[in-house]
Amino acid sequence: MSRTSGRAGQSRTSAAHAPQASSGRFTALDGLARFLRHEGNTLLIKGYAGAGKTTLAIQLLEELAPKGNGVYVSSRVSREKLQRELPWSGFGTRTQPGTGFSDLRLGSAASFVEEVMKAVVPKGRPSPPVVVLDTWDGIAKEMEAKERLKSEKMLIALADASKTRLVFVSEEPERTTMDYLVDGIVELKREEEFGRVFREIEVQKLRGTLIEQHKYLYTLAGGRFVLIPPYDVPPISKAQAPTPISDRGDYFSFGSPGLDEIFEGLRKGGTFAAVYDEKVPYSILRLIAVSALVNALNVGKGVVAVPLPGSADKDLAEVMKPFVSPKTYRNCLAIASLGSDTDLEPPLYSVAAQAQKDTTARLDELVAKVRNSSETKSVLVIESVGTFEAPFATRIEAVLEGIGGRAGQVRSSGTDALLLLLQHDSPISSRILALSGKYARLFVKDRSIVITGEKPSTPAFALEHSQENPLLAHLTLIV
Repeated sequence: MSRTSGRAGQSRTSAAHAPQASSGRFTALDGLARFLRHEGNTLLIKGYAGAGKTTLAIQLLEELAPKGNGVYVSSRVSREKLQRELPWSGFGTRTQPGTGFSDLRLGSAASFVEEVMKAVVPKGRPSPPVVVLDTWDGIAKEMEAKERLKSEKMLIALADASKTRLVFVSEEPERTTMDYLVDGIVELKREEEFGRVFREIEVQKLRGTLIEQHKYLYTLAGGRFVLIPPYDVPPISKAQAPTPISDRGDYFSFGSPGLDEIFEGLRKGGTFAAVYDEKVPYSILRLIAVSALVNALNVGKGVVAVPLPGSADKDLAEVMKPFVSPKTYRNCLAIASLGSDTDLEPPLYSVAAQAQKDTTARLDELVAKVRNSSETKSVLVIESVGTFEAPFATRIEAVLEGIGGRAGQVRSSGTDALLLLLQHDSPISSRILALSGKYARLFVKDRSIVITGEKPSTPAFALEHSQENPLLAHLTLIV
């Protein structure tokens, strides 16, 4: 992954992009935690060099043997080097009591088996141990096929008889005899999409355990294996009024420290586009929009919003209402609706018209209205492009002209900002992106939400709701 400059590069160590507490646990990884809690089960971790196999294995050791009831048998790395690379591992000079480290870099298959036998012999341990063999194939490749199979069968039988949970680490991508002997297999893979590298863990086999999802994203942010769980919609009832974030020089805030750090914010006089595909859920788009809208209102700006197509206009108003003052809600917020005047009351206003130019004119009137009512005499406009595309499909050029006109007015003002929510397959997407100063891409991968900056380019981040406040975004750097 290429390095980035500015705020995006700084975000690598930011607390805003650190993994959320639950993401570091393996309960979210379908069945793996349940599988490994069964004594006597054996697991094979496969993957390319640098995929994080050792990191995952040691974290499993840390989680399954919290009292130090574990042994790490190494055929390729010394204790000192492992402690230097993974300082949290506990394999330094002051190792956790009861946690063993066996350096068998010059060992043989026989010595591996001997170490496992030593580990399973009771030594005052409260329960059968967890043993990691890293890497087994480093030794096995030196053996004849018949000898290798015999040694592997012996290790599996030993684990079963002693109820030891045995974890094998392997860099052999092809199937070997071990694949058929162990109870479970996970493989760490590498994929590239939109010019970014993504890490995936694939659950290939967990004997006796239901696998509902086979692939998950993960990251090695912070030097640990961090699982990125599938996107989950939290109850909005748990949301709290966020602390307002003032303008940063020439930028409005997204209302989210994480998004501000990646993209700097919404530039005054600028247009920002968020491009999403059909799999991105409405709730994640609402998360981006509402946090920005609520923050803008609470720092004295006016807000005009054009809701997403298919969503109820009143829903957006009701979500925002608890987080702003009644006066601000009544005077500084305008939600543009294609409904009739008789059905609506502030902050909902109809912009419905037969001609697109009349709709544009009504929208411009709303912008002027909330600007005059706001303390700062500035406006944040958030517009869902698709809302106008359907009713004016035969006049799509007029829709583009209207958006271009609003972008021009924002640019001329030097004080307003325009945020566009744009479907990736929109017939006018390329031209809208051309007039946008910045744009980001949102998409779904392995049921997780990913956001990337495309203009300018940024690393990829997993986008979730903050556990502390579902109204705010939490981002995890994917490395």
